[in-house]
Amino acid sequence: MRMNLNQLRTFFLVAKEKSVTKAAESLYVTQPAVTMQIKSLEQDLKIKLFMKHGKGIELTVAGSVLFEYSEKIFETVEEMEYVLKGYTDSTHGTLNIGTTRSFARYLMPDLLARFQKRFPKVKIILKVGSSQEIADGVQSFTYDVGIICRLPFKAKLKAIPYTKEEFCLVVSSQHIFSKYDAVSFRELQNEPVIIRENGSGSRYAILSLLSSYNVKPTILLEAASIEFIKEYIIKGQGISFLYKPEIKLEIAQGLLTPVPVKEGPIFVQTDTIFPRDVDLSPPVKAFLQLIEEEMQG
Repeated sequence: MRMNLNQLRTFFLVAKEKSVTKAAESLYVTQPAVTMQIKSLEQDLKIKLFMKHGKGIELTVAGSVLFEYSEKIFETVEEMEYVLKGYTDSTHGTLNIGTTRSFARYLMPDLLARFQKRFPKVKIILKVGSSQEIADGVQSFTYDVGIICRLPFKAKLKAIPYTKEEFCLVVSSQHIFSKYDAVSFRELQNEPVIIRENGSGSRYAILSLLSSYNVKPTILLEAASIEFIKEYIIKGQGISFLYKPEIKLEIAQGLLTPVPVKEGPIFVQTDTIFPRDVDLSPPVKAFLQLIEEEMQG
C-alpha cells in the first residue's frame, strides 16, 4: 500500500482541528478539495476515517490509529526540515527567537544588539507570546530558540539558565500595604491577587513560590495584559506581582508602590530553550555560545 503524503497531511489537519474549514484555511485550498482528499484516502485505505457527530466530525477507531501515526510522521517531517535548514544557512542566515512581551521590551534589546554586533549579517525575527506558547513553538520548530521564564519543560527541549529577573509585590498608592516597611507572604492570604494568564512563566513561578510558604492567594482575576493589570491595581481593585522594569514609570508618578517582602526579594529564573537532540543551525549555535559566554562572566 502506497500512501499519498499530501492526502495524509490533509487528513492530519482535519483530525487535529476537527474541522474541514480550518484545515482548508491552513492548506490554502477550498473545502471541497479537502473533502475530496479525505474521500480519496479512505478509498485507497478501504476504511472509514471520520464519522459525523452532531454538527461536527469525529474520528473512527481506525481514524484515531492513523492520526497517532500521522502525528509522529509530521513531527519527524518538521524536525527533518529544521535540521536540513541548518545545512543551508550560515551565520548569514536567519534566527527566529520567541520571548515574552515583557522580555522583548526590557531584556532582549541589549542582548540582540550584542549578538548583531558580532554577527551583523544574521537576520533576527523576534516574536512574542506567553512562556508556554514560546516553549510549544520551540518544540514544534516554529522558533529556533526561546527566552522565557522557567517552566516544567518537556523532554524534547533543552534549557540553559540565563538571568534572574526581579519581580515586585505591587499595590496602589492608597493601599494599606503601601505604608508598610515590608509584608510577609502570609499577610497576602486573604488579599485579592491579580495574576497572569495560563501559560505565563511568571505566573507559574509566583504561585509556586507562594505555595512553598503554604499560601494560597485569593485570585481576583487573570489577565494577559500588563497594562490592564497595572490600571486595575491603580484603581485599588487588587494587588499583583510584576516585573520590576515594567512599573518604573508608575512608581515615579506615585501611582503604584512596590512593597518589600519579608522573605526577601523575588527573583524569577529565565531560561534559553532550544530543541534537544537535533543539529542546530550555525546562527542558533552562535547565539547559544553568546549566552554561555555571558553566563560564564
